[in-house]
Amino acid sequence: MTKMDGTPTIHDVAREANVSVMTVSRSLNEPEKVASKTLKRIKQVIDELGYQPSHVARSLVKRKTNTIGIVMPDIRNTFFNSWFRSVEDYANKLGYATILLCNTDENSDSEIKFIKSFQSHRVDGIIIVPHSDESIRYLAGSGMNFVLVDRMCPEIESDFVVTDHYDGAFRLTNYLIRLGHKRIGVLRGAGVLFPDMERYAGFYDAMRANKIAVPRDLIRNCEFHEAEAYDVVLEMLGRKHRPTALFSFNCLMTSGAIRAIQKMKITIPDDISLAGYDEISGYDIFEPKITHVLQPIEKLGQIAVKVLVSRIEFPDHDRKCKTFLKPKLIIGNSCGRIV
Repeated sequence: MTKMDGTPTIHDVAREANVSVMTVSRSLNEPEKVASKTLKRIKQVIDELGYQPSHVARSLVKRKTNTIGIVMPDIRNTFFNSWFRSVEDYANKLGYATILLCNTDENSDSEIKFIKSFQSHRVDGIIIVPHSDESIRYLAGSGMNFVLVDRMCPEIESDFVVTDHYDGAFRLTNYLIRLGHKRIGVLRGAGVLFPDMERYAGFYDAMRANKIAVPRDLIRNCEFHEAEAYDVVLEMLGRKHRPTALFSFNCLMTSGAIRAIQKMKITIPDDISLAGYDEISGYDIFEPKITHVLQPIEKLGQIAVKVLVSRIEFPDHDRKCKTFLKPKLIIGNSCGRIV
């Protein structure tokens, strides 16, 4: 029977192909169990009628939806935009054509809500940049396939793919110190997220290794937001003893710092040096080129998808994937030497 809107149904296909509905269903979900001559006739009728099999019905039969859920913390961040593109492209190549994206705005309640929504929509797996350990614990106990990216929780056994945030911060800080900088202002988060803690540890250890006192009055929480960084940098630059360099822990805060520096009508790097984690938006056309730690974005995306698909296809595999990727220090012309 054709639907009221004229859309052909599986019953129409069965009638035109002179087979049972069960045979049509089997041809769609288990074609290897249908005779090739019958399979060819059914396919011809499907093409002629323009029949579209129900994605939901097929997923119930196969127990697989070929759908991946992505939980992202901040869609405004160009780093995560680029990362999502690599995830989507690679997942599509592996046959996962439907990618569902959720943006949490670094909110724990939203994160749990989206995870549960993905669960109810029967996604095959989740790739998540988590904001809270609570979300990771929920996933670990849910039976769902999941991979953590950029952030991890050492106390919870799980697959993860992260950049060595400590190494990148340590090397960038050492670079600033070699240029003669001692009063380095740091634009960071609240000290609760894994990347924030690791980057600060890298900065702190580099300062101590060079026997330089950490300037506590210049370590500021900007919540990884551009507006907060703008306000903080305006205040720092208005001081009598202002920093000689700024180290921003993400590209949004770097953009906020640039706006504040321009507002104060001082120049980079003549009046202050600036460096940060990740490329800023418009890096290719902005001058001076900002010295930054470059994360292997494409690898972060591809490895996460590869690990998740392996979990989906081989659910009995117990060994956890724990991947640390090395970042690169990209030297621009935004940092001057102290003489």
